Amino acid sequence: MSEDTRTGVGGSHEPAATPPLPPYPSTVGHPLLHTVGSMRDVFGFRTRAMAERDLVRIKLLGPGDVYHLGHPDYFERVLLNDRDRFCKSEDFRIAFEGGLVAVEGETWQRQRDVLQPLFTRDSLVDYADGMAAQIRRRRDHWEPGTRIDLTAETSQLSLDVLFATLFGHELELGGDEAIRTAADRLQHWFAPTSYPLPQWVPTPARWRFKRGKRRLQRVATRLLEAKADDPPADPAAADDLLSLLVGLRESGAAEGEALSDDRLRDQVVTMIFAGHDTTSTAIAFAFYALATTPDVRDRFHTEVDTLSGPPTVDDLESLPVTRRIVTEALRKYPPVYTIPREAATDVTIDGSRVPEGAPVWLTVDQVHHDERFYDAPDEFRPERWDGDLRERLPDFAYAPFGGGPRRCIGRQFALMEAQLALAIIGREYDLVLDDPPAEPPMIAGMTARMAPDTEFRVVER
Repeated sequence: MSEDTRTGVGGSHEPAATPPLPPYPSTVGHPLLHTVGSMRDVFGFRTRAMAERDLVRIKLLGPGDVYHLGHPDYFERVLLNDRDRFCKSEDFRIAFEGGLVAVEGETWQRQRDVLQPLFTRDSLVDYADGMAAQIRRRRDHWEPGTRIDLTAETSQLSLDVLFATLFGHELELGGDEAIRTAADRLQHWFAPTSYPLPQWVPTPARWRFKRGKRRLQRVATRLLEAKADDPPADPAAADDLLSLLVGLRESGAAEGEALSDDRLRDQVVTMIFAGHDTTSTAIAFAFYALATTPDVRDRFHTEVDTLSGPPTVDDLESLPVTRRIVTEALRKYPPVYTIPREAATDVTIDGSRVPEGAPVWLTVDQVHHDERFYDAPDEFRPERWDGDLRERLPDFAYAPFGGGPRRCIGRQFALMEAQLALAIIGREYDLVLDDPPAEPPMIAGMTARMAPDTEFRVVER
């Protein structure tokens, strides 16, 4: 039934008529063909599906009807104003179990309260030197004139940064392949060739996901056991995030299960995926944009060349062009292209009913490319952010890290790393893409990524 009622003649109250379900789009064929269309081309299919309306139903074989929402006002309702009517989907629980991104209610609040002080910008500045060191190590590993698979390199770079700074454990530059492979395999649960199918179908992608998750859980257990052997007497004196969390647990500073062995393991798995995948993708797309927009690349090189020495965190405020390139890359190529939720109760949105239990997908990429909010949205224009655009945009029209109370806790970490990576690499090298396509080849999973084997030439400047 609808959540609304209306007043009849004479003041009597009658139940409102049940609102209709939103329509299936007329632009992508019969609903029985939606699964095949989505599996073939996730991004193109959804763009066509949402060409006429901001709220549509897509019929997938496994999940059933999936409700796609493509307007900032809808985002605001789901993520902020009516957030209690929407919950995290089962997919989050499958991937991250009791980690911060998957839990709800008081459990989420306790975890967030413990972790939030560790992810403020002031706190993360302490990790900046370690970030820069790992970026330089990866950059110096490249040979001028050679070709690199940029997706693979940025993925490994962000994993290097994550382990060295937050976990206090430096990965081998050309090794630790088991960890790197396992981290990548968390993506496979959301592979477009298997996600639309019922969960009981044993696809190769789901098998790879399960193996990767189990391996990451074992890695997390080993890391935590190593920290627990010598916890800091004063948690505030810890050198890395894991030592701090273990120290807080040993000191009894957090109540409940927020710092139990299982919860800490789940947090580590969550950070390994969420802490590196989005950032690595943003860096890769930013370099793609630099390789394909010469005027932006020239302004970027001019800016980083004015630095008196190797870029550091202290230089970031004086690199507005670099900052705007990252901001625009996150708009045009948002790694988190969909924010999935589930309707916790029947809800009515602009006269259409979304049933209890239905998957609800907030289509970030569609909003980021909507000409109602952005001029020439398909063009890469970092200069659009040089002014009052942020103030003029509707709330939630720019949402690369989500929004509301559950906005990504690591967004400042990601932005700092991406800006440092562009500046440190761009001072020494130009990454050249020969015969670039009009748009980067993209694959869809939990995040949108540039297709593997997209090779860039490393050119010394």
